[in-house]
Amino acid sequence: MKKIKNYSLIFMILSAISFAFFSSCKNENAQQTDSDYFELTANDSNIEKIISKPEKCKITNKKILVLFGYNFNSPETVQNLTSLLEQHFGLEADGGMIYALTYPNDFKHNSNSYVNDLYSILQSNDRELSAVVILGAPEKTHLALARNQDKWNNQVPYPVAALFPQDEGLGLESTCDFVLDKGQTEHAAFSESSNEELEAETIQEAPQILLSTVSYLSKMQNSLPRDSTIQQHAKQMFKDFKISYYVDTETGLPSVNHFVFK
Repeated sequence: MKKIKNYSLIFMILSAISFAFFSSCKNENAQQTDSDYFELTANDSNIEKIISKPEKCKITNKKILVLFGYNFNSPETVQNLTSLLEQHFGLEADGGMIYALTYPNDFKHNSNSYVNDLYSILQSNDRELSAVVILGAPEKTHLALARNQDKWNNQVPYPVAALFPQDEGLGLESTCDFVLDKGQTEHAAFSESSNEELEAETIQEAPQILLSTVSYLSKMQNSLPRDSTIQQHAKQMFKDFKISYYVDTETGLPSVNHFVFK
């Protein structure tokens, strides 16, 4: 009889240990799941206007390439915009979503820089891209994007956006899902001071435009359609601005995927 009682006591002890073990494993797994998310908070008053409440972004292997080009490649501007992206989406180095590059610094070979290196970056197996956003696209950017299109047989599996580009308009329209510029007044094109004011306004509005673009494209599963619905995407993406089609000054024809905002 004593042996039976001893066996019962041993069984109860083992059961208690097993329960405690599996409970701790369950709690550990729950903590690991929670750690796979990071809170995205808005500290700046301008950012609070863009995103009314913090978002949760799951850590993912897919990255959004953000390239800082002309007008956006000064150390101060890069620092400010990178910090902003880090707050909301996380940087690749920390397991976040954003893979940031600066032209020409990240494209240098000895003393020369080549934007065509963008093609090699896009084709690299080091990371899987979910979107590409280029601010101030340098000249010949569209050539690198065209090579990338050819490699994918014109079926690039992620959206490509050009914001405030310096590159050829038609070339970017054919190689990007959409292009966005700051709208000009008629006299601005002929006034140096007006152009300087326009450039200053563009840099000031860039953070909001950039956040809206990255936030919207991060939810896309593939590239955007090249049809009339692209305007609806643009209006949803930049809902705080008045969006209209870019109209070619020579032909008077509106673009399908090139927009201006005011």
